[in-house]
Amino acid sequence: MTHPISYPADPSQNPQGRPPRARRRVWPWIVVGVPVLLFGACSIAVVSSVGGEKEATVISGPTGEEVVADRGPEFPGKLDHDTAAVAGATISRDDLAYTVGPLQAVDSLLGSYLCSEVTIVNVGTAENDFNGYTDWHVQDAGGAIRDSTFGTDRPMLQSGRLAPGGTATGNVCFDARSGAAPGTYIVLYEDTFSLSTDRLAWVSAL
Repeated sequence: MTHPISYPADPSQNPQGRPPRARRRVWPWIVVGVPVLLFGACSIAVVSSVGGEKEATVISGPTGEEVVADRGPEFPGKLDHDTAAVAGATISRDDLAYTVGPLQAVDSLLGSYLCSEVTIVNVGTAENDFNGYTDWHVQDAGGAIRDSTFGTDRPMLQSGRLAPGGTATGNVCFDARSGAAPGTYIVLYEDTFSLSTDRLAWVSAL
């Protein structure tokens, strides 16, 4: 009977007679690892952002006198962390000082509006963003809160960046085509891109 010829195993394919090692799959680690790294980076950015915010302070009244730092006057609908002042006063937060004038009735070809002149000064040592539209609202005498709008012939507050010591001035306006009942009106500032819900508020009487 003829026996089959056996050949020795190729040592290069199985050195020292060890069983071949299974290949590890890399893609599951990539799928899991990338989102974890992104989440961690976002968390660090958020913590840094929240930690860098400075508390709002009323720094001057309508005639320029200094005001004791507090949450300011009460008004209907005031929230716990709102910082309020009478119209014409200056409130500082995050190295920007906001001065908001009293609301004024403005008529144009498109209708009637309520407008306040706003001046923003960068009192910090770095560039700072400001927004002239989405950050501004008005609470009317009935307690309804409305967004700012365009449509008047007044120079509007723009959006951009302020260098240290820089100033931006313009109007923020609100639709009043249905009329403006007499009472207390509040111009509200709330940073759209901040995690903070704290608002700045200026109280006007019409």
